Amino acid sequence: MKNRTLALMMAMALAVSLLAACGGSPSTPAATTTAAATTAAATTTAATTAAATTAATTTTAAPTEAAVERVKIKVASTRPQDDDPESSWEDFNYWTPIVEARFPNIEFEWDRWAPGEDYRQQYDMQLMAGAAPNVGMHFPYVDIRTRLANNTIGEMTSYVNSWDLKKQDLVSTVFDEAIQTRDGKWYAIPGAPYVNGVVINMETIREAGGDPSITPATWSEFAQVASDLTDKDEPRFGFLLLGSEWNAWPFIPWVWASGGEMVRENPDGTWTPAFAEDAGVDAAMFMNSLIWEHNATQRDILEDYNTFNNRFIAGEGIFGWGSPPGYSADNLARFDRKQEDISFMPIPAKDDGGRQVTFAGGEVWTFNPNNTQAENDAAWEFITFYSYDKDFLLSYWEKQNSLNRLSANPSVRNDLVETKYNMATSWPGHWAKLMADGFAMARPEPFCPNWNDLKNEIVIPLQTIYLNENITWDEAKALFEACAKTLVEKYPESFQIP
Repeated sequence: MKNRTLALMMAMALAVSLLAACGGSPSTPAATTTAAATTAAATTTAATTAAATTAATTTTAAPTEAAVERVKIKVASTRPQDDDPESSWEDFNYWTPIVEARFPNIEFEWDRWAPGEDYRQQYDMQLMAGAAPNVGMHFPYVDIRTRLANNTIGEMTSYVNSWDLKKQDLVSTVFDEAIQTRDGKWYAIPGAPYVNGVVINMETIREAGGDPSITPATWSEFAQVASDLTDKDEPRFGFLLLGSEWNAWPFIPWVWASGGEMVRENPDGTWTPAFAEDAGVDAAMFMNSLIWEHNATQRDILEDYNTFNNRFIAGEGIFGWGSPPGYSADNLARFDRKQEDISFMPIPAKDDGGRQVTFAGGEVWTFNPNNTQAENDAAWEFITFYSYDKDFLLSYWEKQNSLNRLSANPSVRNDLVETKYNMATSWPGHWAKLMADGFAMARPEPFCPNWNDLKNEIVIPLQTIYLNENITWDEAKALFEACAKTLVEKYPESFQIP
C-alpha cells in the first residue's frame, strides 16, 4: 500500500509541475508577502523589530494561561528571498515578532520556496519526503478540488464550522463553492483574493474628446464608445484585446455577462464544457465584432502579455483588462500618466437588464494532510490571526502602507474591504470604492479538475474566431463544440457532455 501511495503521489507531482508550466495567469498576485533577511537588512530593521515586539506585548499580548507544551509548525512562503528589497525585510520583521509574541506556545519556522522552481512541485516532493510545510497560502483556490482528490491537503471542517467570524458572515464567501465539497467538508479558507474587470484610461478618453464619467453598461454601448474613440494612427485603441496564450482568462467574464458558463457540474461529479453553448459563442463573436466590425482593437491581438499591458500604461488603450492597483505610479510616470486617471468598471452586460460582472481569483490557506491535531490547532490559530484579526490587520496595513507595500488584494473580512483600500495613501482616493464594489460583485474563476487544461485547449479556437473576419456564428460554434469533444476525449474523468 505504501508503494502504491508513493507512486500515486509521484505521478500527481509530475502532473502538477506540467500544469504549472502551461497554466495560470500572469497577473495572479503572490500568495503572501515575500520576506527573508540578510544580515545587512536585519541590522537596518532592528528598530522596526523592537517596535513590533513592543506592539505585540501591549496590543496583542498572549493569553495568560498555564504553560503548555510548545508545538512547532512550518509556515510556507513567508520568508523573503535573499535578493528581495529591504522593504520586504521591514515588513517581515514587523509582523513576525507580533505573531510569535501572540502565540508563545507555538514555535514558528518561517519558510520559503526555492527560487526558480515551481512551488507546487516543491510542495509535492516535500510532502512525499515528510517535510512539507504544515500550513501555507500557496495554492490558488482552483487547485483545491484536484488536491483534495489526491490527498495532498488536509481537511479543516471542524474549524470552519465552529468559526465565529464565519457564523457572523464576516468571512468572504467568494471561493466557498470551490473550497468545500457537496457534503459540506472544508479544505481551505480565503487568503489573498484579487478582482479584475475593465480598467479605464480616463486621460486617454479626454484626449480623444470623450467623457470619462460615462461608462458603458451594455455590449452595444461598449462597442460604440470603443469604436468612436479609436484612432489607430495615434495610436489609440478603444479596447485592448488579449488574444495571446492567456486569452481564456479575460474571456471568462464575457461569457458570464452573456448569461453562460465556462463549465457546468454534472450530477455524477464530472463537468460539461459549457463554453460551447450559445452564450459562449455569443461572447466570442462579440470579440470578433470589436476587431472587424467596430475596428476598435489593436492591430496585433496576439501580442505578448507585457506588450499588451504596456500599451495600456502608455495611454494607447481606452479600455483594458485588470484592476487599478496593478498600475504603479512609477510605471505610469514613464509615459507621463498618473494613477488618478485610472478607473475601473465591471464587464458590461450583454443587454439592458443583464448581468454586469467582475472576476475573482487568488490563493487560499491549506493544511498539510499529515498534520497532527496539535499542528492543525496551531496552524488554525495562526491563519485566523494573520488574515482575520481586526486589530492586527489594521496595524499591519498601516505599516505596509508606510512602506508602499499595501497589496491590492481585498481583505478576506467582508467588513474591512473598503477600510483597507481607504488606508492606501499612495493610491487615488476613488480606487477604494471602485475596488470594494468590484469585489462585491465578483464571480470566482471556475475550479473544476483539469481547469488549466481546458484554458489551454480553448486558446486556438478562440484565436481562430478572433482572427477570421468572415467567420459565421455557426462556424464558431462548431469550433467550440470540437474543442469540448477533445476535452472529453482527453480527460473523460473530468469532462462529459450529457
